[in-house]
Amino acid sequence: MTILDEYQRDHGLYSDFTQKLDGLIRELLKQKGVRVHSITSRAKDPGSLQGKLNSANGKYSSLRQITDLAALRIITYYNDEVDAIAEIMEQEFEIDSDNSVDKRKTLDPDRFGYLSLHYVGQLPAKRLELTEYARFEGLKFEIQIRSILQHTWAEIEHDMGYKSEHAVPKDIRRSFSRLAGLLELADIEFARIREQLTEYEQAVPKQIDEKPAEVLIDQASLKSFILNSAYVKELDIQIAALAGVPVVYDENFFGEMAHRLHYLGVKTISDVVTLLHEHRDVLLRFVAQVFRHNRVEAVVIGSSLFQLSNVLIGKTGSRDHIRHYLLNTSNFVDRESIERLVHEILVYVEEAL
Repeated sequence: MTILDEYQRDHGLYSDFTQKLDGLIRELLKQKGVRVHSITSRAKDPGSLQGKLNSANGKYSSLRQITDLAALRIITYYNDEVDAIAEIMEQEFEIDSDNSVDKRKTLDPDRFGYLSLHYVGQLPAKRLELTEYARFEGLKFEIQIRSILQHTWAEIEHDMGYKSEHAVPKDIRRSFSRLAGLLELADIEFARIREQLTEYEQAVPKQIDEKPAEVLIDQASLKSFILNSAYVKELDIQIAALAGVPVVYDENFFGEMAHRLHYLGVKTISDVVTLLHEHRDVLLRFVAQVFRHNRVEAVVIGSSLFQLSNVLIGKTGSRDHIRHYLLNTSNFVDRESIERLVHEILVYVEEAL
């Protein structure tokens, strides 16, 4: 029986193996709290294996010598996450160090190409003792781990059709080298920006407490203010009571609300506090009108700021201003919905004043 015949016979086994690995790795990353851009997996197509064997010049004498019959690719958001995932793989699988390679370490400054981490592994004895994994004993897999920028490079490079460094004209290789450097710098800078954002998010609650007039409104500052303000919590509870629904959390709300407030010229956390106090009674009367005519299933934490923005734009008394506000800060696109909201905001604000 040839290697190809043997693989065609066992192709179902390798397909099951690949699916099991995919699910296992997703669960391992979830348990470790590691968020990735994507995970893809595949069992090698028999036709692809035939091509590999044809070009191997007799390198393989048995099917088990071929390590990429089951393969997975993990794409991370940041370059430093590659090492974090690699550590998990080393803890959870038996890694064949002789056939694994960290190509990032072999990337010379003048080489084109943006390379990634490749592991060859197999299930450890402790996992093979479990019935669901026992039939995969001795099977190897390849796993590739790279950042989304590394992946972008590889996909574009592949699309160009040049499979080796020396296939590319010399002058164009220089361009590849320059671009590789830029992408590497971008990977580093994205990770640095992520760390800066984390530090800012940790520091902003204290800044709000001490100098709210100096804290500009952005997603992080607004989120911190909303979640930590007893006054906002009190208003949200009253709004929910008027609607007769619970208060729920929505991570997307904070960035969207920051956009609305900036549109209205509200720039600092101190501005928000002042406006909430100044418009408290009008705000609650406005909300009572809204929920008298509209039903909702829940209100979002921070709804008091959302309704405040409706009151502020409604107080302009201008249909054009309200329409422009809705078009620029909401997901409504059909004219009928926009015009209905324009009318409601005008009427409800007038009744609340």
